[in-house]
Amino acid sequence: MQRIPHDEAELFEVGDEVTGRFRCASCDLLVVSPQENDGVLVLPTCPLCASEEWRRVG
Repeated sequence: MQRIPHDEAELFEVGDEVTGRFRCASCDLLVVSPQENDGVLVLPTCPLCASEEWRRVG
């Protein structure tokens, strides 16, 4: 899982396997990993703005 330092915030990229809640770094769209099965979410390209970077939410 590649992490990119950017303005002291840890950013994740499309294709990273994550769990938890993430917001698009550009438009703030929220995505949440599923609670069933293993709970892993593979971060997609943002469906609203096509950004490829995400930041973890709390």
